[in-house]
Amino acid sequence: MDNNKCGCESKNNEYYAESEENKLDALKENAECLCDEKSSENEKESPENSGCGCDESPAETDDSGCGCGDVEYPDQSQVNNPENAEFLASEDFIKEFESYTKSLGISSIGYTQITSDLLIKDKFIPYPHTIVLTMPMSEDIIATAPGEEAQELNNAAYAKLGEISYKISDYLRKNGYNTQVAHPYEGMVNFSPLAQKAGLGWIGKSGLLMTPELGPRLKISAIFVSIANLPVKSENKYSWISDYCNRCSNCVKACPEKALLEKETCCGNNETELVQKLCIGCSQGCTYCIEDCPFHTKGYEHVKIKFDKMSAKLRSKNKNKCV
Repeated sequence: MDNNKCGCESKNNEYYAESEENKLDALKENAECLCDEKSSENEKESPENSGCGCDESPAETDDSGCGCGDVEYPDQSQVNNPENAEFLASEDFIKEFESYTKSLGISSIGYTQITSDLLIKDKFIPYPHTIVLTMPMSEDIIATAPGEEAQELNNAAYAKLGEISYKISDYLRKNGYNTQVAHPYEGMVNFSPLAQKAGLGWIGKSGLLMTPELGPRLKISAIFVSIANLPVKSENKYSWISDYCNRCSNCVKACPEKALLEKETCCGNNETELVQKLCIGCSQGCTYCIEDCPFHTKGYEHVKIKFDKMSAKLRSKNKNKCV
């Protein structure tokens, strides 16, 4: 992350439907917090061993050499790419495809175009058309303290999603389409920003994707495919999550390794940076930032209702100030 940049110039209308400055000022004035504050009694003790972290964040990657994003997985395809690939898919096929995909345990499916800024490894990708998949992490991972057992569970989740992704890829190949799988543990692309671009959710302060189905308790993979008319969404209705997370710091407080650093920008807003060499999410299966996230503990709908009520109060307050 480049700390020399202010970051103010990057705001756009999609992120901010109303004045961000007024909104944040009002939030700071309001005594009601949108998330549950954690007391010092609930803070997690830091594990003895510190490892390097994963690449489930839009922050810049490092070359630490362990954990997520540095593993080469063999191609598990059972079906070869067709010699003469199809490039269009009917609405009926998309429905059948999504039904098959969810029958395998996939929670949500999104469509987008891969761009160079989302690539991590310098690897040839034949098609920009991208299918993004999410799968739930088991509650066992969340309930297990960082360590060898948690890491085994975490690795198993990545492997499971990888196997499912290759099954889905084979299904597409059988139906005449060329594919290439981005394994969830291989680190070919930045998965959270890719999933956000596909309209599946929004990246929270922890750097993890927040979704209505699972909150941050998920794994992400992708399949590049020859289908040129994927039903790509032009808008993302989850951008409000950014405003919510600006007010909540549960994940920052929960991190035992202090891998999430909050900094104030030149505009008076807060910015959070993930220090990947401190994160032990992929080296020890740590999930404390997920465990304490309101999107996990309370659920998406609860948080959204609370946020909407708060936003309505703030709009009314600002309107009265202008009268």
